[in-house]
Amino acid sequence: MTHPPSTYPIKGILYFFSNWVLVRRIIWILFLTVLFVLVIVGLTFGFLLTLQAHGLIKAGCPVWLAWVVASIFCLIESVIFTIIFYLIATPFWQDALFDDVLKLRGLGYVLKQQRNISETTLCFRGIGTGMLLALFQVYVLIITQVITLIVTMPLHALPVVGTFIYCYLNAWVMTWGHQLHYHLEIKELNVNQSRKLAWKNRDDYILFGMVAVALELIPIANFLFFWTNVVGAALWTADVLIEERRDELNRSIGFTAPFLEEAVVIPYQAMPNVDNYSNNNYGATL
Repeated sequence: MTHPPSTYPIKGILYFFSNWVLVRRIIWILFLTVLFVLVIVGLTFGFLLTLQAHGLIKAGCPVWLAWVVASIFCLIESVIFTIIFYLIATPFWQDALFDDVLKLRGLGYVLKQQRNISETTLCFRGIGTGMLLALFQVYVLIITQVITLIVTMPLHALPVVGTFIYCYLNAWVMTWGHQLHYHLEIKELNVNQSRKLAWKNRDDYILFGMVAVALELIPIANFLFFWTNVVGAALWTADVLIEERRDELNRSIGFTAPFLEEAVVIPYQAMPNVDNYSNNNYGATL
């Protein structure tokens, strides 16, 4: 059964550390990020440093200052390239982690709804959707959170009240961001339909998001909590799917089914249409 939405970020932490598959994925993500940073730093200092320094010298800059400024430029360029890489790659990693949780909960079948589409089409669709999600999250969700942070920054002078307001204002946006993959890729909604569904369930989204935002405010540990919040969102989705499948099974067979710990696998085609936002029925209430 589903639990209060505010408990799922904490459940995500516990579930993450109890499943090596999830821990291994984050270790792999961290390894790729570090590897990318090392490669970028090597390339910028190996190729751009000399070019930029000589360019500054030719422009009349003192030699010692030219090399100092060129080194600073290389550091800035490395940071910019790393941020771009992370912003593009993060949505893909979030989706993969989300899917891993669904599979661990026995809901891998909902990820196979596009099985009749060719692999080539799925590949290009996945790349296109991933890029759109990345752009959407960067230019809408992240910017919205940054603006909210700036607006509420004076409130942080009040230790408890200011932080509470910040978490509240960012909660719905953060939760919606964690559910985008589920809405667009599994429920096959468009962004506008996803927004309407998220707003319809805004009370639950805010409850989940307030705890998730608060966890990501913790220094150093916020890197880990960013990913455990994804796990928590996936657990919430899994519980909703399991409960809805159980209820539909009870209605279809005419008696009360026993409590199920894992998902009940029911053919998708046999499900009644209970979702006004989509042609499929994967999680009509989330």
